[in-house]
Amino acid sequence: MEDHIWMLVTKKMANEATGEELDELRNLLKQNPIAHNSLRMLFDWWDEEDEQDENTTRLQFKKILERISYKK
Repeated sequence: MEDHIWMLVTKKMANEATGEELDELRNLLKQNPIAHNSLRMLFDWWDEEDEQDENTTRLQFKKILERISYKK
């Protein structure tokens, strides 16, 4: 069962999980509060990293646009 949860977690984090798989993961985590709390921290960290990467990308893109505008 634990391997199956990790497979679903991996798919979720890679944005490859189907709606059915996400529902199954939610149900499994409801049945296991310890795993739920541990994975919640992992998901929070993962989402935070994605936001940081997105912000970094936006800043880099803004700098590129500024350089293009400056050279005109």
